[in-house]
Amino acid sequence: MAVLLTGNLILPLFYKEGRPAITALDYLCVHLLAFWTAGLAWRRARREGPPAFYLLGLGAGLGSLQYLPTLLRLPSAAILGPAISITGFLLLGAGFLWWPQQIRMPRDRVRVSLDGLAIALSVFALAWLAMGLLPWTSRTPRAVTITYAIHVSAALGVLSLWLLQETRLMLPEQAPAKRLVRLAMVLLLARVSFAAFLKVLGHYQGYLAHGAEALHQVANTLLALAALSPTAMPDQVPAGGPRSRLWATIPSLLSLTVLLLLGLRIYVGGGEPPRPLVGLGLALVLVVALRHGLLILDLERFSRDLESRVEVRTRELEQHHREALGNLRVRMMAGLAAGLAHDLNNILSVIRIRLDLLRDTCAPRQLENVEVLQEASERAIAMTQRILSSGRTVELSPMPFCLTDWLGTRSSLLRALLRPEQNLIIRSAPNLTVFADPQSLDQILQNLVSNARDAMGPTGTLTMTLRAASSYAQVEVRDDGPGFPPEHMAHLFEPFFTTKPSGTGLGLATVRNLVHQNRGTIRVESGEGRGTAFFIDLPVAAESPLLA
Repeated sequence: MAVLLTGNLILPLFYKEGRPAITALDYLCVHLLAFWTAGLAWRRARREGPPAFYLLGLGAGLGSLQYLPTLLRLPSAAILGPAISITGFLLLGAGFLWWPQQIRMPRDRVRVSLDGLAIALSVFALAWLAMGLLPWTSRTPRAVTITYAIHVSAALGVLSLWLLQETRLMLPEQAPAKRLVRLAMVLLLARVSFAAFLKVLGHYQGYLAHGAEALHQVANTLLALAALSPTAMPDQVPAGGPRSRLWATIPSLLSLTVLLLLGLRIYVGGGEPPRPLVGLGLALVLVVALRHGLLILDLERFSRDLESRVEVRTRELEQHHREALGNLRVRMMAGLAAGLAHDLNNILSVIRIRLDLLRDTCAPRQLENVEVLQEASERAIAMTQRILSSGRTVELSPMPFCLTDWLGTRSSLLRALLRPEQNLIIRSAPNLTVFADPQSLDQILQNLVSNARDAMGPTGTLTMTLRAASSYAQVEVRDDGPGFPPEHMAHLFEPFFTTKPSGTGLGLATVRNLVHQNRGTIRVESGEGRGTAFFIDLPVAAESPLLA
């Protein structure tokens, strides 16, 4: 590559009449360097990516073919050469649009493409105005001058895709290659502008012409270095401060300025306005209107999406707030009740001891009354114990274990909690490993099974299902009882809320607290006449097949 570049830079110095071999060798070095660059780009796209290197390589190779019309002495070489170069520029721009990007809005690529088109049209309109105002443009045929203007406009429009896109988007992928390609496009723009200026003035010859073409070869070298540059991950890209937002307004400001100049030119000229200027003005107005129309549509969509996300987040925060208030209420009320329950438990213990003594000394006809009193005291002591336990924070010991096997060992105990005629159906996913505290999970299931037993009929069926998900395991406990009315659904997990005549209202509140302490979630679905289903999502263990 260094040899080819050196040949491109040195051989033009030896151009002399009667030595066509030097010229042929120079053109050969130009084509070899360009097509070598194209081959490196295609190999990079095929092996490492991004696929944008396909178009970048094609644009580099096609750019060298702009010299063929001149080399073959074709009649329209002055127009065909720039036309081929313009096509190469468009391929480079398409390669950039194909570059990996993080898009913020759905039509960012289209909008930035319109930015480049707006700049290209604006520059071409300025060139058209200059052709009518400056006398020195008459030295060059008008068709050739227009071709040069299109060439410069296309190059500047494509380059703006790189410069303007980075003001709004993050393009961390392949950062070293991206910088080299961007510098190569700057050199290509400089070469096109310098060569067009020299040709219009009639000075495109000698060392000035060779210097302009040398910029093209240096740009091809940079494209080759971009294809050979190492791949950079996003976290390896050096952090840089964001550019000014004024860069994003350049296409609009330039377009409005050119439209104002076109309007003044048409107004001052008098008579029938020139059709080319009117056509350029209408095309520029259409591009600007389409660009801002897409921006407005995207902003409206972004606003709707933002509103929906805010609503979802607000509902989540409200839910967390209600849960936090419920937990705080549980602690406060349980703390207040714990002191009373402690004293009441002492009194009940005295009553139970005295009933035991009375049982041994009472008459047979009074034994039945003593047993009723003793059973009532035992139930009262059990209720005070539950109130006392609800006021204490249980220290859990989470560990990974197979929920499927564990539930199989607890099935007999869970069936014993039901009435004799009630049924328990267990459906388990194989090898379902969770990370939770087994004792607290046992307490959770016992509470839910006990509630289902009281809600179902004498021959009801309770179904317990284990499911596997991507990042959690779900336990579903569903009964065929009467269900809850809608007005009760919002209060099911509140402490001391109960629908049982003799309930304490602490069972489901305790279940929810234990689920949250295991870093899980719980929700309920119910309806009158449709039964009740509790869904508990528990985190899976690291070695679970779910995460494999």
